[in-house]
Amino acid sequence: GGVGSGTTLEYIESFASGDDGFEFFGGTVNTKYLISAFNSDDAFDWDQGFRGKGQFWFAILDTDARGHAAEMDGASPDDATPYSNPTVSNVTYIGSGSSNTDSGNEDALIEFRDNSAGFYTNSIFMSDNATSVTVEDVAGSEIDSRNLLEADELNITYSHFFDFGSGAAASMFAEEDYTGTELATNNFNTATVDPQLLGVSRTADGGLDPRLATGSAARGYADYTALDDDPFFTQVGFTGAFGNVNWASGWSALADYGFLGDQAPSDFGRVTVSGQITEDVTWTEDNEYILDGIVFVTGGATLTIEPGTTVRGKAGQNLDAAALVITRTGMINAEGTPTKPIIFTAEFDEGLTKDDVGLWGGVILLGEASTNNSSEKLIEGVSEITSDPALAGYGGTNDADNSGVMRYVSIRHSGINIGSSSGNEIQGLTVGGVGSGTTLEYIESFASGDDGFEFFGGTVNTKYLISAFNNDDAFDWDQGFRGKGQFWFAILDTDTRGRAAEMDGAGGDETGTPYANPRISNVTYIGSGSGASASGDTGELLMFRDNTAGLYTNSIFMGDMGYSVDVEDVANNTVDSRARLEADELNITYSHFFDFGNGEEYLMFAEQLYAGDEFALSVNNNTANVNPQLTSISRTNDGNLNPTLAEGSAALTYANFEALDDFYTEVAYTGAFGSTNWLAGWSALADYGFTSNVVTSIDEDWGTSVPSAYTLEQNYPNPFNPTTNIKFALPNAADVKLEVFNILGQRVGTLVNGQMNAGYHTVTFDATNLSSGVYIYRISAGQYSQVKRMMLIK
Repeated sequence: GGVGSGTTLEYIESFASGDDGFEFFGGTVNTKYLISAFNSDDAFDWDQGFRGKGQFWFAILDTDARGHAAEMDGASPDDATPYSNPTVSNVTYIGSGSSNTDSGNEDALIEFRDNSAGFYTNSIFMSDNATSVTVEDVAGSEIDSRNLLEADELNITYSHFFDFGSGAAASMFAEEDYTGTELATNNFNTATVDPQLLGVSRTADGGLDPRLATGSAARGYADYTALDDDPFFTQVGFTGAFGNVNWASGWSALADYGFLGDQAPSDFGRVTVSGQITEDVTWTEDNEYILDGIVFVTGGATLTIEPGTTVRGKAGQNLDAAALVITRTGMINAEGTPTKPIIFTAEFDEGLTKDDVGLWGGVILLGEASTNNSSEKLIEGVSEITSDPALAGYGGTNDADNSGVMRYVSIRHSGINIGSSSGNEIQGLTVGGVGSGTTLEYIESFASGDDGFEFFGGTVNTKYLISAFNNDDAFDWDQGFRGKGQFWFAILDTDTRGRAAEMDGAGGDETGTPYANPRISNVTYIGSGSGASASGDTGELLMFRDNTAGLYTNSIFMGDMGYSVDVEDVANNTVDSRARLEADELNITYSHFFDFGNGEEYLMFAEQLYAGDEFALSVNNNTANVNPQLTSISRTNDGNLNPTLAEGSAALTYANFEALDDFYTEVAYTGAFGSTNWLAGWSALADYGFTSNVVTSIDEDWGTSVPSAYTLEQNYPNPFNPTTNIKFALPNAADVKLEVFNILGQRVGTLVNGQMNAGYHTVTFDATNLSSGVYIYRISAGQYSQVKRMMLIK
């Protein structure tokens, strides 16, 4: 009663009370993670001007004697001020069951009365034998909860109402017409949409699991706009009290008495790691690992990380920032898989977007390969934390040095400033003096506050790198980097960003050797868009400077707002990248330049005439104004980012590997993708919905004549696991969209989205990353549309 906002109430349970579970008599106390289970009267009750905030409240009512899930009173007398007006987000209220007849209050799951206002949002109300909500209307009075409802001081938004005894959609929302009308109008509430809790049970059989099933409509539905970015509320990507983690496990009576069964609690299985790792250790999939500050793997130790493991950087800034550093005397063995990637992310990442950058440090690999520094260096950022070269030093004389393996690793929301000085952000992945014995493949840097990847010297070779929506450069090399790379993908945001690649030769003395000279094949670099106005580096897509050499070949550069390439010319100096260009030590060959804002052809190739003329030479086989025809480009999470090449693209057969060695996989196409979208299944781009989470390939392998009509065949095999073929015929060229939906109507993949020629086509659909069930595939081509079903059985 009368408790203030300075009080902390979190992770509290009321189980089997003879009266209410919780009652708030006035006050302003804020609460999180409350459980009210099987109490004889109301699960939650407020009164007498209560104005606190709440989040993650869970109530489950018994089938017999019980009250409401929430009884919300304003005051006694009704006109007393301040009247009750709390704000509550993310509740899950489970009633007594729509088929049960209880002996308690039976008029509604939740009741507002006595002039109570209030706001529920991002919540789930379900499974009661009565109606969901009742709002009191006192005859002849202007002081009641109905008046507050109609004045928009009482509301429920972005919530799900499901499985009430009355059945009709309008009655799902409320007992009274005026209440149902109000809650159903522009409040983004849903009725008769099952939120798909994993299990509802009121017996001690382990069957109560209020988390959300994969594919639940409650995932991705939450909205925090009306909460005005109030820092009290944790912004998550789901409605209801639970997402992936059952925070009630491990400590509650629901767990002790066997209602929840064996479900991992939020703190059980979360392992905090700090300081130095000096002995071999394995991080396992069944735990989450919290990096508390900078964690160093050193002293000959190997850190092994199992597929499917999540590692989180603890929230903290400056000297408290979190990162993982593999030192020159440490090793990493982080081998994820396409279906079980290893994820490095922020401590709290529910509901984050591509705009949430710089929430922790990142991952740093340090090795003993050579750089062109004249003396030993400490890696930037970490040098603010320690001056010990055993922990922060990099470089040496062993160009074949092996720092370990990273494969199928996604690094998200990194790039916080480290140390007490500004400008010491580290990248998603920072690589310092790492040698060619190291394996780096299928690695993503997503939403970094600085660069996606930066290579400080060394000779490490890489394949299948993703750099997406980072605030500075997608790729950055420096200090004599001489590695090889293939299949690099960069997409820049339309606003804050740097370049797709900033390529420096040295960090200090530009005459230092060896100078940077990497050889990179098959990149797709997508700039911010020719109509965008970025607030970061606004000139070129690629920058060569500080005496760097290098080779790009078999690549696609497109979609920037300004120039494609800038090659630095230092006045009165022969030690610059222009000198490397004119000595044929810096080059771009067999590549496509498209959609740059300036329009003139040589400027498509470069900002300066000398660079444009060099790249435009016929012996380099570069093209300008030739559209490489990527299947689709999108920077929103609508599933339409698909950088594969459309049928008929000039890039499909343009590649040339004569100048390259056997490290490179010889493919026929330029760019990072042919017909297979290797982003799918493991990346943040897939998890966050930017790209389809299915893998497809397209062939023209049935029939030889032009078909006379549009057709969509039944997939074969059907049922299937995990791949199947979908065939269709086009009597003429058309814009084609072929999409896959789950049984709830939610799109799970876009297989084709673009212009296709007349003929017979086969799409191979790979559902490795989907669960068993019935799926619907639909084709739209011109005025033709057809739908068929298929079954995935694993």
